Amino acid sequence: MISRAKIFHLFLLTILFAGLQSIATAQNNGVTFKMGNWVGVIQLNDANHNSDMPFNFVHTYNRNGKQVVEIVNAGERIIVTEFSLKEDTLRMKLPVFQSEIIAIILGNQLIGTYYPKGRAEGNGYKFTATAGITDRFYQYKEKAAVNVTGKYEITENPGTSDEAKTLGEFFQIGDLVTGSILTTSGDYRYLDGKVSGRKFMVSAIDGAHTLLITADVSADGSLINGKFVGSRKWKSEWKGVKNPTFALPKADELVTVSDPNIKFNFAFPDMEGKIVKLSDPRFNEKVVIIQASGSWCPNCMDEVRYYKPIYDELHAKGLEIITLCFETKDYEKSKQRILRFRDAIGAKFVFLHAGEAGSKDRAAAFPMLQGPMAFPSTVFIDRKGVIRKVETGFSGPGTGQHYLDFADATRNLLNSCFQRNSSLFKKRLLHPELPGNTLLFLFVLLSTCIVSLIQNLL
Repeated sequence: MISRAKIFHLFLLTILFAGLQSIATAQNNGVTFKMGNWVGVIQLNDANHNSDMPFNFVHTYNRNGKQVVEIVNAGERIIVTEFSLKEDTLRMKLPVFQSEIIAIILGNQLIGTYYPKGRAEGNGYKFTATAGITDRFYQYKEKAAVNVTGKYEITENPGTSDEAKTLGEFFQIGDLVTGSILTTSGDYRYLDGKVSGRKFMVSAIDGAHTLLITADVSADGSLINGKFVGSRKWKSEWKGVKNPTFALPKADELVTVSDPNIKFNFAFPDMEGKIVKLSDPRFNEKVVIIQASGSWCPNCMDEVRYYKPIYDELHAKGLEIITLCFETKDYEKSKQRILRFRDAIGAKFVFLHAGEAGSKDRAAAFPMLQGPMAFPSTVFIDRKGVIRKVETGFSGPGTGQHYLDFADATRNLLNSCFQRNSSLFKKRLLHPELPGNTLLFLFVLLSTCIVSLIQNLL
């Protein structure tokens, strides 16, 4: 039997080894990746710095004493565990997706390249970072002269053939701004930034998208001269007007079943290469959720994360989820991406390679549907094989109350598909855990109401 003293010594050795290993990661040949706060900048426009997209990250330790990098977007924390330091070169691979950062360490600076689809795919963007800074847009020193808290009717590409309506919701405390922009295909997730003087600026990075959104605030509170930049090619102009009653079309009204007589079926390979069909006996008399998804899609990630605990709880009661991933024509290449996506989320349901990303293969997989399908889109089938609902797009946890409303509606729909009452769900699923950003939304909303009340009393 091992004595308590030996166990204690082994424990100390384990801690010492972990500490030495951690120090070795942070320091290599005298080059140190400094712990603490950093602000990174990705130059989305090679010609000038008008499209420099900043983001916050922290080099820190997790609960197990292992070094990690935490990328911060408002209430979201993206934990990067895949990073290494060799001589003076730092390599970081963001989770879930394919993006990488490779940079040289020069004291308090990082200088290198951001590869949105991984180094092997090329198409890199200039990347720099500075240690010891927490202000995301630190170049802008002027205090906020206005408050942009509210709901905005946003017009993207106004006056062009590409004009589109989106919904912006922003919350401001002091200079700091958080919020999101919702579209009919999804949302821009967790936006984080500030107001300086009368200039509005927010940004976000999630491993798939890089977003920089700026505007001026006019005298009447409208957002004008708006610029949106997501990449060298993904750019647009926009404007926004405060409109508390503005709403987008409902996600379940954009895409409909064109012909209910079309037999919905498909045959695609799973991650072991086995062909899976909707008509397989395993799906008979089950409630089935079918997702049009992709390992490259941040809104798809949010949707898969949402359904993971629901599947874990209801699978034994007859729920099946099939995620059709539209990637590349190459099965093996697509499989690697899908497995990374699936395993990072921890989803246990069925993932199939359904073809190439884009509308062509997606339309072929869903021949009975009509309307502007997006990634993700979701089909709900009850135990009798009847399509009960089709939704396109996904409003994730960064959208606050919109996400909670979706969760309630989905709970009610699944209850009706199972033809059972709400006791089907455990209480914890009735109200999904509020991310930090949503809590901030609610806090700011309450604070705004209190300030307004005091002003009216005075």
